[in-house]
Amino acid sequence: MKSAKKVLMISCVFLVIILVGYSCKKFSVLNSNPNSIAASGAAPDYLMAGVLTSTAQWYGNLGSGVISGAMQETAQDAFQGTFSEYQWDPGNFDWSGNYAILNNNKALLKEAQANNWDFHQGVALVMRAFQYGNIADFWGDAPDSLAISGDLGGAYEFPTFDDQQSIYSRVISDLQAAIPHFQGTMATHPEITSITQTSDVFYGGDPVHWKKFAYSLLLRYSLRLSSKLNEQANVEAVADSVFQNTADDCMMMFPGQDGASSYQFSELAAGGASGFDRNKMSGTLTMTLKALQDPRIVIMAEPILTPSVVDTTNSVFAPGDNSTLISLPINGIRYINPAAAAVNNYKQFNLATYTQDRPWEGLNLPVKNLYDTSSVYVGIPISYSNYPDFEYNINLLGQQATSINNYVSYLRRDIYDNPSGPLLAQRIASYAEICFDLAEAAQKGWNVGGSAATWYYNGIQASFDTWQVFSNYQNDVNNYYGCVKDYNTYIAQPAVAYNGTLQQIITQKWIAAWQACNEAYMDWRRTGYPALTIGYGSYRGAIPVRFTYANSELQNNSAHAQVAIDKLVPSAYIGPDGNNSSWSKFWLLQGTNEPW
Repeated sequence: MKSAKKVLMISCVFLVIILVGYSCKKFSVLNSNPNSIAASGAAPDYLMAGVLTSTAQWYGNLGSGVISGAMQETAQDAFQGTFSEYQWDPGNFDWSGNYAILNNNKALLKEAQANNWDFHQGVALVMRAFQYGNIADFWGDAPDSLAISGDLGGAYEFPTFDDQQSIYSRVISDLQAAIPHFQGTMATHPEITSITQTSDVFYGGDPVHWKKFAYSLLLRYSLRLSSKLNEQANVEAVADSVFQNTADDCMMMFPGQDGASSYQFSELAAGGASGFDRNKMSGTLTMTLKALQDPRIVIMAEPILTPSVVDTTNSVFAPGDNSTLISLPINGIRYINPAAAAVNNYKQFNLATYTQDRPWEGLNLPVKNLYDTSSVYVGIPISYSNYPDFEYNINLLGQQATSINNYVSYLRRDIYDNPSGPLLAQRIASYAEICFDLAEAAQKGWNVGGSAATWYYNGIQASFDTWQVFSNYQNDVNNYYGCVKDYNTYIAQPAVAYNGTLQQIITQKWIAAWQACNEAYMDWRRTGYPALTIGYGSYRGAIPVRFTYANSELQNNSAHAQVAIDKLVPSAYIGPDGNNSSWSKFWLLQGTNEPW
């Protein structure tokens, strides 16, 4: 974890950004108009700070937010259509913010080149690659070669869409071009000043870490492309240069000074208690962790306030009573009447039979109501509702306005209901991710300096280390009867011990992606793992695979947008959308038969 000094540095950077609007002249120039500063007058360090913080907020909020919902790690039980029911309509996701960051990054690169500043050039190239990579990842074809040059007029005002494959080629070229700029150490880069170190909210001005980050992104994108292209040589070429331990993780800590600089689901950022309470655990993740006796659940979830037990002994309810569904809590336990449950078509939630118990839209099939008698951690099944999810697990007093439910697990309050903390970060890339990437490569037979089993186990260990499971939270692990108590016992379990399958690697990588689910989504999309299903209330009959082009782009650059839309391959799930659907496949997925 980053030090308190690092958090203070980030707080200062956030304050600077607010005051100067991402660009600044020397303070000695007092009589200039700050609203008319030209690009040539912008200080590279402050431009860099704006690019990094804005990127981290966008990427981090997505990975702990709507993509976490899509990957069924968290759930929302009120106003949850986009988050938990996959209602990804045109206009829900707009790339204008990404291009605004790219525009600032363009100014950063220009100034860095003018000053011959290697470090800043390297950062700008990496961040250009990262932003365009995200645009290609989520949207597909997009403006690239003619983008962010509207001031030149002509064709630049209405840029053509470069195809997704060529954008990925540009991403890889930029990362390769960035690496030589990070040669040496901080001491050999005179352009790295104390201001540079403060402005670099990822690595504090350390070129060694930035070089590892660039190599790690090359590995990420080589695996991204491996379903379409032969990437073995590219993966083998970078395998020795990527992250080496969790200290290399690329992330930005939360300053927590106000809502904008705080963890997004804390009360301070979410606008009050109900904003935090709306976010709960997904039943997909809680049931998976329960089956694996996984101790990471203790740092993710809040124990439920009132456990439920089915009264199999018929000792609580009167003989013949088939109408009283639940009892009042007795010694802290609520009892469920099996006779009344049968009459009301209730049964225990089972992840393996969920799609049969609550099939999508019902379609004239019997639809079960579900309860969960897990005694400590309970999650909401994905897209559960035919009535609001805040009533899940027989929460008869549920209210949408408050999202209060004593029978479902919130996110762990003492960690996540805080504006900042040692476990809270906008995580961009991690050593755990890299380990699982190398495990996948080794499983393919590629030479990456270790066996698939070695990298797989390293990934699990890295995840435990990241979340301090067997250090700062060992007492919580010891006090939870439902999990193993140490790493060796965990990996010795038959369900965890490496079995040589890609499914096992990707499933563990998915668990390790807690609060940073963007890569888990990319992995699921290209491999079909983990094996996720949808429920009754899902907007369509499958999980979506892309963001749609927003209405603003369709209106302002319609001709070029339409060319890109026509290249999308529609699926059976597009409904009335037409080709510009979140269920249409772009080049990266076309012909792969994944994820559906």
